[in-house]
Amino acid sequence: MRAGLSGASRCGLARSLILGALFAVAACASVPPAPVGTTTGQPGLYVDCRGQPSASPTVILESGAFGTSADWEFVLADLAKGGRVCAYDRGGVGASPPRAGNGSVTAIAHELAGLLDSMGETRPVILVGHSNGALYIEAFAALWPSRVAGLVYVNGVTSNDLDDPALLRYIADERHLSDLAVDAADLGLAPAGAARMVKAEGLEGEAAARKIAALTNLRSLRVARDEDRAVVPGLTLTRELGASPPAIPTVVIVGTTRPDIFSSKAWRAAEIVPAQRARRSWILDAVGATHVSPLARDRAWIVAAVDRLRSLSGAPPRAQRPS
Repeated sequence: MRAGLSGASRCGLARSLILGALFAVAACASVPPAPVGTTTGQPGLYVDCRGQPSASPTVILESGAFGTSADWEFVLADLAKGGRVCAYDRGGVGASPPRAGNGSVTAIAHELAGLLDSMGETRPVILVGHSNGALYIEAFAALWPSRVAGLVYVNGVTSNDLDDPALLRYIADERHLSDLAVDAADLGLAPAGAARMVKAEGLEGEAAARKIAALTNLRSLRVARDEDRAVVPGLTLTRELGASPPAIPTVVIVGTTRPDIFSSKAWRAAEIVPAQRARRSWILDAVGATHVSPLARDRAWIVAAVDRLRSLSGAPPRAQRPS
């Protein structure tokens, strides 16, 4: 999760996820997810898969801090029109059972590898990572480059943030907010934030229920906090692995409401490095998009990025790059 990207927009948006958890507490009753459209992953991870397998690679959606598969509701619906797409809840988060290991970046990458094995995904997949989720797919690509057909980083935290002390401070600041989220849940504060987060993302029905369940479950909040704590050391771990290989086609989406200010420029400089390193790459500047709006209102950017990568496998593109 990132703060300070463009004044009120980035700073507020990065904090909104944490603050949503801050006031959404364990005292609320959790709503179990409906089984429709899901499969059982490894080990029993909650997975929401849609669309039919096709010549194009399966798309796997990786959430950011305090995120779940529910956050991808709109993106799932759009991408399913062009092939198979799956979003999942990491171990211990949302509707998934506790993971056996820790919440380190490499542990999450191994968890994803096991999930793909259990799903029978033997072909390379397209990985889409939002915010902290970008770091997880970067680590996965470094460990198993042959299993990755393409990468999409959406307002992503990656190992390149190590090169800017200001960005490291922003990331470290968010760790304190993660701690506050769990502390507030321990105190049993009223669940106003969960409803606010759902409204901000425009979620409805079963997806809204799953999001609220994740933000009102103390176990899930603690796991999400521990994942967030592991991000800063994870930057170094991922760099030591070699980061994402240049051979993997890469799309970077940079969303900002204030591209002219210093913090936005600093984040963009770090975010586009994977694209600059890749032999085939595209940089999409989603001016006007917030940190989370590419998951909903501005999801056309993700659809365009995935369509571009799908077309490399011979699948016809469905959408043009947004103007």
